[in-house]
Amino acid sequence: MSGRLLRAALWLDAGFLSLVALIALFAVGPVSAALTAAGGAGLLAAGRAARRIPAARADRIFGVVFCLFVVLAGWFAFAVRVEPAWDFGRVYHGALEITTAGRIQIDAVYFLESNNNFFLALALAPVFLAGSLAGLSPLTSGILLNLAAIDLSVLLLWALTRRHFGPRSALAAGLAACGCAGLWLYGPIFYTDTLSMPFVCLGLFLCSEWARSPRGRLWLLLAVGVCGFFAYRIKPTALIPFVALLLWWLLSGAPRPRQVLAGGALFAACMLAWQVWLPVNPILDMTDLDRYRLPPLHYVMMGLKNPGGYDETDHMASRALPDAAARTAWAEEQIAARLQAYGPAGLLDHVRRKLAYTWADGTYFGSYKLAIDPIQPGALQSWVSFDGTHWPIFRCLANAQQLFLCVCAAAAAILCARRRTLDGLSWVCLTSLLGVGLFLLVWETRSRYLINLLPLLLLMATRGFCAMAAALDRQL
Repeated sequence: MSGRLLRAALWLDAGFLSLVALIALFAVGPVSAALTAAGGAGLLAAGRAARRIPAARADRIFGVVFCLFVVLAGWFAFAVRVEPAWDFGRVYHGALEITTAGRIQIDAVYFLESNNNFFLALALAPVFLAGSLAGLSPLTSGILLNLAAIDLSVLLLWALTRRHFGPRSALAAGLAACGCAGLWLYGPIFYTDTLSMPFVCLGLFLCSEWARSPRGRLWLLLAVGVCGFFAYRIKPTALIPFVALLLWWLLSGAPRPRQVLAGGALFAACMLAWQVWLPVNPILDMTDLDRYRLPPLHYVMMGLKNPGGYDETDHMASRALPDAAARTAWAEEQIAARLQAYGPAGLLDHVRRKLAYTWADGTYFGSYKLAIDPIQPGALQSWVSFDGTHWPIFRCLANAQQLFLCVCAAAAAILCARRRTLDGLSWVCLTSLLGVGLFLLVWETRSRYLINLLPLLLLMATRGFCAMAAALDRQL
């Protein structure tokens, strides 16, 4: 029975990712679609040649490319850096206030409204302090931390792929990550999207190491529990892969239940400790939390207005209400009214538009963020910023890349669903992508909300690409 459930989940993954690829095909436009076809054909031909690369050489090639990525993406991040604005800026200034005054007062209402961002402000404050000891500005310290998070994620993606699928597949995954537009664009934006990403990758890597060890090592699963805590506190959607790991363990009959329970218990203990400390913490007065907190249904309500992103009108209307209970009641009314106004056909169209808005944007909304208060506008901004002269060209290229990733990930899901043997890592990655996709269909969404699970999309796209290259090689 459990095997059937695992297989059914894979077919659901395949159906969802195939739908995403189809919607992305029409959303990116004919130019990007043509670029995807041409680039895909070239990459498949190159993939045939790459199958003959010796394992040691594949590792060396990745090492050289990764070093170049670290240097060039670092230079790019500082070249296009921006003054922190939107939520990113409010967290940045909240962390600065912690380092100077020891508590948040100026923007306390924001952190009561968006309570999940309080944890990130706490985490950034010691980074800023440590950087100041080395003579670095807070902005420089934050960018360096963010670059380290991205670089570590790429390295863990490569290591995880190599361990499970071999050095040539790992080379393909590493090259895909180093060339991914989203990872470059978010270099200077040290916010929840990128800073939660390495905890997702590290959790998967540690769990993989634990599964491969003959008797298991308890400390590995304890570390997975800690990774899950940090991932969730920084970005709640980053917990989805950890839930998928737990489902895989339950349904596949994996051994060593006591160790798994120990890892889960440590995660729960961390969560409990946070909840106990939060009301009495000396850094942010939580007395008026209920007065300002935005309830979950507020984000569901915003997600029902096309195309499903943040809506300033909805936000200000919620803020005007006296407390969380009133906001919840108003959100319920709006949700019912919007569903009734859509009707079945309208709701299907809303789902289509929301999927395209989330999954078909190869810039992951980064070009919009880099257009806000650039510090040194220059030639690079004219290509990668939303208001840049050459941005339409860059957008076509980035969307072609995103369409290729979606098509390859769908191919990987179909391949995994058709195979007789189940691959645990692929199952977890595919189910995580399905989970975040379904969640963002209900919640307020933006393409940048996929960034923290982007390594999983890259891994599955690599699996699909390698499978297609191997099939082409057999036919020729």
